[in-house]
Amino acid sequence: MAGQKRGVLIDKDLRPAYYDDFHCLAADCCLSCCKGWRISFDKKDYLSLKRQSGSPELNERLDHGLCRIRSGPLSDVHYGEFVMAGGVCPLLRKDSLCALQVEKGHGALPFVCRSFPRAESYQVSGYLERSLSPACEGVLSLLWEHPEGMDFRSDPLPKEKRRRGRFPEDSVLAPWFHSIRSQCIDLLQDRRFPLPHRILLMGLALRELADGEADIPRWLERTRLLPERPEAAEVFHESGLGKELHMFLSNNIRLLFSLRVTGADFSGVHAVLAGGLGIEVRLAETQATIHCEPYLAARRRFSEVFSGREYFMENLLVSLFFHLHMPSLGSPEELWKSYVNFCNLYSFYRFLSVMSCQEGAAGNREELFRLMVFASRGLIHNNAQQSSLRDELFQNDSATLAHMAILLGG
Repeated sequence: MAGQKRGVLIDKDLRPAYYDDFHCLAADCCLSCCKGWRISFDKKDYLSLKRQSGSPELNERLDHGLCRIRSGPLSDVHYGEFVMAGGVCPLLRKDSLCALQVEKGHGALPFVCRSFPRAESYQVSGYLERSLSPACEGVLSLLWEHPEGMDFRSDPLPKEKRRRGRFPEDSVLAPWFHSIRSQCIDLLQDRRFPLPHRILLMGLALRELADGEADIPRWLERTRLLPERPEAAEVFHESGLGKELHMFLSNNIRLLFSLRVTGADFSGVHAVLAGGLGIEVRLAETQATIHCEPYLAARRRFSEVFSGREYFMENLLVSLFFHLHMPSLGSPEELWKSYVNFCNLYSFYRFLSVMSCQEGAAGNREELFRLMVFASRGLIHNNAQQSSLRDELFQNDSATLAHMAILLGG
């Protein structure tokens, strides 16, 4: 009967292997999560913070550093927030440590601070999935330290953490989520091909599901053999990767100027990147002339500086795919939208990674990480921005595999 739900026992966890190695860099972090964005919390955490009492300095910070969020569709969840003067949390001390945590311990922090960059979610795949956001410098450092690629670990959950998940009885794709995603991640890590080609191969496979393929075991077998099939060579030949650089740059420059990531760590990002491409900031959202040569020069320098580090972007993309629970299998339409979103994300990360080596830039790991954190905070933690970017492509009839090749071609 339509609308009925099918239950599944969630009795295991699943996480990237590097998850167990994560620890906060604390005072050694150059891109503190206490800077550069809004930090909001629910009513319970707001009231808990209001009840805290400690040294005169801590009390002063809390008295003037909290405010209510009085409007918005998520006001019950986003009930209060820190007053981020200059983009900095009022509890952050000059030594880069949290005044509340130093005095009252880790448990006194609101959930958003206790958990970031960690995330966990019960999935109908039967797993409690644990992941780490790439909006954290410490997470990027771990991705940098795994040239062998990403692996995953799983352990049984203790009884008190087990749950039952439910998905629609008539859903063809949802019961296969774990197998479908695993196959996608295998494609993303197939180092016989450049990363943009792997993403296109994944799109070729997911397009079949979006078009209504219902024999999932058959699809899994075909996808496993996809790199060897004639279609793989055809999609590479027809994609035109790298032939539409002007459109690639135009899309990413427009996206760059739509992001609002505050804080001294990211001051001047818009102006510096635009200037590196010969674009005046005041023209960036209108009819600015885009020059490809500065980007090509930065790309050549990037290839030299980060030679042998190609695995980092692969690790970042696999981590994102897992963290965002891709692909979405609620419907064929949602599946394709999640793929388009993934291509957008790769395109912007690629654009910023290259621009870390533009003329006059440091061209080192620190600058690369700074721009990767900038992108993550502006997109991964802004669902509305992701959706707007994706929906714009659908409205302009640009959500085709051919257009995805343009987004991947930088």
